[in-house]
Amino acid sequence: MKKNTKALLCAGVVVVALAMPGLAAASVYHASTDTNADVLDYLENDKRSARTNAIADEQKQLIHDAYEMRKNLRDPLDPTKNVPVALEGDELFYDQRNGDFYATGQVNITSLDAQRFQTDEVKGNIQNTEVNVPGKGHMVQMTPGQAKIVMDGYKIQYNYGKKTGSMENVSGKIDHEYIKGKRIEMYPDKIIVYDGTMTKCSAINPDYHTSASKIEVYPGDKMICYNLKFWLGHVPVYSTKKRTFRLDKDDDQMDLPKVGYSNDDGWWISKDFRYGLAKNLYIDSDVKYTGKHGFRSHAELVHNNMLGTFKILYGYYESSNNKWVKKYPSFTYSKSIPLGDLPFTLGLSYERGRWYQSNKNSLHTYYGISLSHKTIDLGGNHKLDLSTNYSVTKESYNHSSISGFGFVALLRRDVDKHGSYYIRYSYSQTNSLNSVFDYDLDSYSRKLSSGFSYKINDHDRVLLGTSVNMHTYHMEDMDLYWFHEFHCLQLISRYRIKRHQINVTLQFNPW
Repeated sequence: MKKNTKALLCAGVVVVALAMPGLAAASVYHASTDTNADVLDYLENDKRSARTNAIADEQKQLIHDAYEMRKNLRDPLDPTKNVPVALEGDELFYDQRNGDFYATGQVNITSLDAQRFQTDEVKGNIQNTEVNVPGKGHMVQMTPGQAKIVMDGYKIQYNYGKKTGSMENVSGKIDHEYIKGKRIEMYPDKIIVYDGTMTKCSAINPDYHTSASKIEVYPGDKMICYNLKFWLGHVPVYSTKKRTFRLDKDDDQMDLPKVGYSNDDGWWISKDFRYGLAKNLYIDSDVKYTGKHGFRSHAELVHNNMLGTFKILYGYYESSNNKWVKKYPSFTYSKSIPLGDLPFTLGLSYERGRWYQSNKNSLHTYYGISLSHKTIDLGGNHKLDLSTNYSVTKESYNHSSISGFGFVALLRRDVDKHGSYYIRYSYSQTNSLNSVFDYDLDSYSRKLSSGFSYKINDHDRVLLGTSVNMHTYHMEDMDLYWFHEFHCLQLISRYRIKRHQINVTLQFNPW
């Protein structure tokens, strides 16, 4: 029997390959704008991505320690054996004859593939690949290709050879979700959480969470929730006996509801849903109720493959200037094609379907082809984007056909970590004056838009956007945006200065 404070054991201790993606993929922000403020959407989306993928100091330290272990190995790794593990403790006992080990004090078990287990007391057997913790244990995992985990649990039993085990009274973070559960069972092909909750809100008492009596996770495939409930604070607002979520690249989403106000719609509430039907086939829907128009919802059947994106659309759609059109139904197709080694991308788009707006009913047909140049780096953080397109729009309502070329030249720059600006000049043959439908169109063809964003602090950012009619040199729009973060809430407001209109959206933080 050996007693030591540190040992390097050629066995993979506590290798828990959990894979529990969140209920919602990180939400992507799209600005509602007439001033092309969406050019700077990447500022908001980069921030959300950074928040989503942020890791704690102990996770960074684990990555560093695993690298140092690999660098100091004496012999090459044997792929047929478990990865080496460093076992540290104030008191460490290891029996080389039968593989039993026992450690107390500040125990750290760190594996070469970036997994760490910490506790005050642990016992197990290297030969049988077993670990047992009678009290509390803390686990950190940063293994490439597996879930990022920071988790506490009690009465832990784990067999790292068979990859089976269990924990009780679990709490922590798995990937982007804060979780709690009375018990977790781990198997080679699945994970089961009993009486569990999940949320992206980091508060001790989260503003919102999802609960289920049983959650079965099949990594890379699906997640099945039984007796699922969605809670706002302590109030249940949605429940179902059973729901299955897809965990492939077309993740099912359970986005949180949004509320807001605009002059045109009044007070409103909306909820997005995604239902996976098969791989690369799903239904997207937006259920929205407005104070002035009642329900204005839509649904889309979406199929993605190597040929492009195909959609069937049905319902009400709202443009950035709060103009509504009903599609019943409409078919769309889109495809982006990189042109080999050339710095160009070819874009194809098509739509055909029945449109209705203001007592005008028409079979709407659109063809479009575009050519975009790869972003040009001008130095000094200046980026230049150039594109041109040709489109044809036909309407059965008045047998009209509008066709012609268009172009966009966009210059943008990140001045520093606080400020960014853009200048955009464009021409479009189609506008609201020569079209049957006033939907997602300006009333003029030549447009100069510009804007500036300034980050005041970690919780506040403002953006001012303007657009000028280059036929009359008259400023058509000036929009002021304010992004403000509360605890687990985000407020996005837009004041349309020239029109004296306000749009406000309040949502739970989408990360």
